Amino acid sequence: MKKVKVNVISLGCPKNLVDTEYILGGIKTQEVEFTPDSESADIILINTCGFIDAAKEESINTILEAVSLKEKSNKKVIVTGCLVERYKEELEKEIPEVDEFIDLKNQNQIPLKLGIQIKSENKRVISTPKHLAYLKISEGCDHTCSFCAIPNIRGKHRSKPIEDLVEEAKYLADLGVKELNIVSQDTSYYGTDIYGKPMLFELLKQLEKVEGIKWIRLYYLYPTTVNEDFFRFVKDSQKILHYIEMPIQHTQDHILKDMMRGYRKKKIQQILEWKEKYTPDMAIRSSVIVGYPTETEKDFNNMLSFLKDAKFDWLGVFTYSHEEGTPAYQKHKDKIPKKEKIRRFNEVIKLQEDITHEKNLQFIGKELEVMVDGFSQEWETLPIGRSYRSAYDIDGIIYIETTQPVKVGDIIKVKIKEVADKYDMIGEEV
Repeated sequence: MKKVKVNVISLGCPKNLVDTEYILGGIKTQEVEFTPDSESADIILINTCGFIDAAKEESINTILEAVSLKEKSNKKVIVTGCLVERYKEELEKEIPEVDEFIDLKNQNQIPLKLGIQIKSENKRVISTPKHLAYLKISEGCDHTCSFCAIPNIRGKHRSKPIEDLVEEAKYLADLGVKELNIVSQDTSYYGTDIYGKPMLFELLKQLEKVEGIKWIRLYYLYPTTVNEDFFRFVKDSQKILHYIEMPIQHTQDHILKDMMRGYRKKKIQQILEWKEKYTPDMAIRSSVIVGYPTETEKDFNNMLSFLKDAKFDWLGVFTYSHEEGTPAYQKHKDKIPKKEKIRRFNEVIKLQEDITHEKNLQFIGKELEVMVDGFSQEWETLPIGRSYRSAYDIDGIIYIETTQPVKVGDIIKVKIKEVADKYDMIGEEV
């Protein structure tokens, strides 16, 4: 029997990737062959992102590219994900060449749409390198940040029970996963909806017991729910890495208030003080938005000054995207010109490049445990990896000079020799 060739394209964040992996698990049968090649595929399945303008544009372009291939061969194009959840009717009207638009609540019906019998025992198919995986601990968000469309797309915060997450972590560990990356819309709020109080610590205690898991990395901690106890907990943990992702979005109080973030600059400063007190070696990735409608030049310069002092290890920068259906869209006009947003964006990027470079220089001569992720494309025998300070596929990497054979997933000790550029480093195995 000829197998059906399916090309699956996942766009957007790691949380979306987890959804894609469940979809892959649902259609993994003897009838299906996964292929990275869209042209030779019988079915192209796209899991879209619809968060901000840039993500929507990427999703639309990917869909249009897929449907253009239908002119050359008889293939199906199926589209799901956040973009579909937001704009299903418009998409059906504007891109009728797509065979099926499937919203989030009906993703479990994708196998049937492909003519595949659903098998309840099917589990996630991991699409990351085999030694690491994402664990999505909750869905949706209870915050009403003025610029954010996520609550409209994904709904209210809904936590997965601890026992289910532990079982999933055991399954991942059995597949060879060593690094567990915890993701959600609001990680520090975990459990409040089903247990009546935040239960992140209890979840992490149980995940630490999973045999085979060596590193646990935390993404998307929301500042309002990060407290002193969190840093005490991480300090005493054996597996939780001294790394957090914690978007702050801005530093000026009146903008934070208008953004409906629920905290002010003082709280961010307090968090940084707790970090220095309990885990001074902790790496923090944050993010900010430039060009918010009420941001003046003075506000922007004050934020630059704050970032210069805070010295985050890594920083994502976004230009404000005027998203329909959000409070900011209803309240404000998108009055800051695109050219000005880009100027501010570039200034923050330049500042952060210098900060990250300065941080990396401090590690020359020091030894770090490094997880091997693969081998350099340029020098195929040269291993590359990350220390606790870097998240996979986001932050800087370490090129590893070694005379010993190493394999993907190994954790080895590396002495840093030099900084390769502002973000990456070179070291030798010791």
